[in-house]
Amino acid sequence: MDCNSDKKNVYNDSEIQFDQQQQQQNEPRVLIAKVDNVSAEEEKILDQPMSEIATDQIEKDQDFVEMDPQTKSEQEQQEEQQQLETYQLYAYDFKDNEKTCQLLGSTGTRYNTTVKETLEQEKSIFQQKVNPSHVYDGNNHFRNAKWSPDGCCLLSNSSDNAIRLFNLPYELLDQQTELSEPIDLTTNFGVREGEAIYDFAWFPSMTSQVRDHPVHLWDACTGDLRASYSIIDHRERFIGPNVLSFNLDGSRIYCGYENMIEIFDVQRPGQASQKIPTIPQKRTKEGQKGIISCLDFSPDYAGLYAAGSYSHNVGIYDETTNDLCLKLTGIKTGVTQVKFSNDGSQLFTVCRVSNVISCWDIRNTTDVLYDLPRPGQTSQRIAFDIDPSGKVLTTGDQSGNVLFYDINSGASENRVLKTIHAHQDLSVCATINPMYPWLIASASGQRKYTIDEDNSSDDDDEDNDKDVLPIDNSLKVWRIPGHTKWFSYPTAATVEN
Repeated sequence: MDCNSDKKNVYNDSEIQFDQQQQQQNEPRVLIAKVDNVSAEEEKILDQPMSEIATDQIEKDQDFVEMDPQTKSEQEQQEEQQQLETYQLYAYDFKDNEKTCQLLGSTGTRYNTTVKETLEQEKSIFQQKVNPSHVYDGNNHFRNAKWSPDGCCLLSNSSDNAIRLFNLPYELLDQQTELSEPIDLTTNFGVREGEAIYDFAWFPSMTSQVRDHPVHLWDACTGDLRASYSIIDHRERFIGPNVLSFNLDGSRIYCGYENMIEIFDVQRPGQASQKIPTIPQKRTKEGQKGIISCLDFSPDYAGLYAAGSYSHNVGIYDETTNDLCLKLTGIKTGVTQVKFSNDGSQLFTVCRVSNVISCWDIRNTTDVLYDLPRPGQTSQRIAFDIDPSGKVLTTGDQSGNVLFYDINSGASENRVLKTIHAHQDLSVCATINPMYPWLIASASGQRKYTIDEDNSSDDDDEDNDKDVLPIDNSLKVWRIPGHTKWFSYPTAATVEN
């Protein structure tokens, strides 16, 4: 086609003509396709300059924008009120004795059996082949449970070297739901590892860490293994870390083992990692000695993370340089859990065979501010958690209770807010739902040992019958009474006053 031709091009298929007159005017125009069968009024509008069309449209729009002054004032007031009330938190009603904690769901007595019997009953839910005849036939107690980031399901760890996914029914997530009886919590998905699972974490897939095995990243929806991260020592042996944790943005996985913190990039599976020795040399008193047993990152994005050790100390590290900034000592036994307060100014620690949870001041004095009494004379881990408001700490104890503590008030001798007798055996954890804080989950169970009947006398048998410990291997979901409260950030006027 000749571009210099003065002849008008006609497209007969669509009966559309190109208006060349608009290209000759100085006024900016919009490219318009004019159809032959349009009305005279529509053709007049299409022939107008673009500025006239835009001006006319703006004038028409302004007619709809006009509103009653009183209505406009009310709308402005609502917008200002919404700007002030920028977030809401759930406040627990522990002082109201008429409101009780309600049990919403439970696994019941399904897991009050041995490891062998449990695996025989649930062989179909595991992604791997399970041979129950070649397993340790001990008590299948729960070790820990953690909420998913969206708060819709629970992930548990048991002594049968398996992690199970429990999806909560939607009616349990509703704060106003009234149930006549607890719902039966069931699982249809599980992953079983070859050795004991030391730790696991959400983000948002599930990661499991096993003794002498690589760290595995699992897809919680399909059960597929997404990635593996291998820790290999100087003898080319696989090392299973004792603890793992994602950093706050989820880009790295931090693993802890003896005198070492190893960091993996989530996007680079395999052996590529950054090794951070916690001591400069083997024979030295500097640094943080021992097996790194627990990790936690400061939620205020200060770039700090805490590492607890079985050698009775806690180290505070800089996430940017991984240098040891602070070392907390004077702890009597091995540290099993560390957790920052929501503002990052305090650090809570708990140890093995200890009856207290200690609160440390890590900003000023680096001393213990106070101790929370909690019966825990056991080598088994008993996990605690802090609610989203940062005012309440909850934990289990060796008597099967779930305890709630006030960690927001100043000097106080009695910080216990409420006690729930949740289980008939040791409560291994109490964790608060991150999205629905009126829900908490608790799990129970502990190791059971039996005495050989051939080596025991009749008198001993009679004494043992009297001292038989109850078996309660259960996972439960509770609703804590409370109400939602709105909170506002301080305005400029409030700060000046």
